[in-house]
Amino acid sequence: MIKGIAENPGVQQCEDGFHLAPSVGPAEDLEGLLRVFELVMEDVFSGVILCDRDSRILYMNKFYADLLRTTPERARGSHISEYFPESRLPEVLRTGRVELGRKCSLRTDFALLVNRIPIKRNDETVGVILQTTFRDFTEVTELLGRLNLLEKEVNYYKRGLDSILSATYTFDAIIGRHERLVSAKRTARKYAETDAPVLILGATGTGKELFAHAVHLASRRRRGPFVCVNCAAIPRELLESELFGYTGGAFTGAKKGGKQGKIEMAHRGTLFLDEIGDMPLSAQAKLLRVLETKRVEKVGGVKGVEVDFRLVAATNRALRDMIERGEFREDFYYRLNTMTVEVPELSRHTEDIPLLVEHFLRVSGHEEVKLTDAATEALKRYAWPGNVRELKNVIERAVSLTESGVIDVEHLPREILELKAGCEDRSGSLQPLAKELRDYERRILLQALKMTGGNMSKTARLLGISRSTLYEKCRAHDL
Repeated sequence: MIKGIAENPGVQQCEDGFHLAPSVGPAEDLEGLLRVFELVMEDVFSGVILCDRDSRILYMNKFYADLLRTTPERARGSHISEYFPESRLPEVLRTGRVELGRKCSLRTDFALLVNRIPIKRNDETVGVILQTTFRDFTEVTELLGRLNLLEKEVNYYKRGLDSILSATYTFDAIIGRHERLVSAKRTARKYAETDAPVLILGATGTGKELFAHAVHLASRRRRGPFVCVNCAAIPRELLESELFGYTGGAFTGAKKGGKQGKIEMAHRGTLFLDEIGDMPLSAQAKLLRVLETKRVEKVGGVKGVEVDFRLVAATNRALRDMIERGEFREDFYYRLNTMTVEVPELSRHTEDIPLLVEHFLRVSGHEEVKLTDAATEALKRYAWPGNVRELKNVIERAVSLTESGVIDVEHLPREILELKAGCEDRSGSLQPLAKELRDYERRILLQALKMTGGNMSKTARLLGISRSTLYEKCRAHDL
């Protein structure tokens, strides 16, 4: 009936169950069987329970315990009815009759049969063995197949998650030879060797995120996760739950089991907060506390969790001006401002434009495309309010327009050509510097507003200034 038990010299297997040898005393009724079960039955792919004459569990193997969502230790000493309220085991104890292949009352994803086998001594039933068997072993094969498929899916999504939580760009991916850019890279490399927060400053499109990736990959945390959060892209009322996580039922619509926050996800790695100037004051206060205590408390939670991460933040906004207006916490600013990297605008290193263009053409698979000298000069003369990101978009557009494999001025956007023509037409009639600068600022404002469709928030981010400053400048120029 059950392989391994009848090999015990104190047990005899018969059609009506197992018989203990007459020499076994009452106090030792089931002790020998129990020792055999502990040695033989623990890892079998079948559920086994041994009960005494009072229907109390003496032994339950791990397979059965897993089915019942308990542990062998917790089950030991419990009455069988605690796990099977309608169990027929007491009936088997009373009648001493074997029951084989009966339907199991336990609800599982596959059909189970149960054998109830009495254990007798001098024709008296002193215990019962419960053994589960599968009704159809094809179900077991199918179950194992589903488990194997599930394991493959878990591994697939784990690899995807690893790629999402991994940095991509090293310092070699930041293209340019101008001293301003080289100096910024040199400074960032030194900061990467420490574990202190790093604040990356620069206008929109200058490549602040590339610097954040590179700092992570040059640090001792390079093998840990790299978690990116764009503070401007998440609604203010949801940012705290996204950063710190939340417990189940913390607020209306919260997931039942809660959610892990981005800070916890960055454990032993780097947390990159882009557009940190858009972070609400309440979230700044909580994050400052996390940085000081190294513990994060979920929204709706009362118990903190230890975290170990390196913070890298970036912004295109003037944080000092925001402090004066009460829009950014001063204590949080000084916690971030220990190590600062300033990424130069493209207009301050236009000598790198040919290198950048060559790089964009190569990575897009169009390395055979060339620029005329006139097109290159036009690109160098332009102010680039959108910086490197705007240059990349301009090159992609030009590649789609050219049919000869050569990019000329005719393939460039109108705003670049208009600025070039304006500079050439006025070269012989310059006005006082203050007037020239005022006119130039007005043209840049008009161009930026046109690019963003008049959206003031986007325009402010594009120009690297606050919205209040943008409104002031627009009023000054009657825009």
